[in-house]
Amino acid sequence: MRSIWQDMKLVFQQPNRGLMQLIVINVGIFIALMLTKVTLILAGKSEFFESFLEQLTLSSSFADFSRKPWTFLTYFFIHVDLMHVVFNMLFLYWFGQILQDFLGQNKTIQLYFIGGLAGAVTYIGALNTIPYYVNQGPMFLMGASAGVYAIVTAAATLRPNYTVHLFLIGPIAIKYISGFYVIWSVLESVGSNGGGNIAHLGGALVGVLFALYSKRTQTATQQIEKVLTYVTVAAQKTVSTTSSEVVDEEELNQILDKISKSGFDSLSKLEKKRLFQASQKNE
Repeated sequence: MRSIWQDMKLVFQQPNRGLMQLIVINVGIFIALMLTKVTLILAGKSEFFESFLEQLTLSSSFADFSRKPWTFLTYFFIHVDLMHVVFNMLFLYWFGQILQDFLGQNKTIQLYFIGGLAGAVTYIGALNTIPYYVNQGPMFLMGASAGVYAIVTAAATLRPNYTVHLFLIGPIAIKYISGFYVIWSVLESVGSNGGGNIAHLGGALVGVLFALYSKRTQTATQQIEKVLTYVTVAAQKTVSTTSSEVVDEEELNQILDKISKSGFDSLSKLEKKRLFQASQKNE
């Protein structure tokens, strides 16, 4: 029987385990922090833990942040509450799997980091400009929630009707789960963790934008592939064309503009034929 340590090593040795690697890192850091906290409290040195934590969490103060720029990254790997890390990692795994099927592992992991960074920018910007937060003084941000929110909203944007089964609720589309958490963060932005919820919203917004950009890029790529496939197939067929049928540059540009605006399927049979003739001319 393999040990827990061997199982964790396998996560980092096997390919395409990016999500699990993030989860193991987050949970590992949480356990290490909690063991350190217990040890220092028992030794009567609890203030040392608080000082250490401030070196890893993101301060809303520009002065503090300028002295500790690494906290822009480290903060979203720090959790000190069990339920905080449990729910973040569960949502990271569930929605990350959905998103990974659509975008692939690399883009999903990239979005986790982009969401975390976006949450930090939103947090620092809001807490230094909005009077409600400015009046409360400096705060510290921790947790992976901004990155997780980015993955949740991206998955819901790309696969809005993907259905999951929730205990006591039953089947529900992920767009409603995502919408609920975004609305909850808006309502809680004036609560006890207002700064944290502002960071959540920054991550959520980036998740939507990232998904829309990826969808647009993927659609454009598919259109280009469709054009290339058509031209390739047409070139392999025996087509009787005369050398007098020349497609001038203006006509070709009009056809390409139409593809760019409305897609390859919008072309008429004649336009497809002229596109093929133009490709033959350029061979």
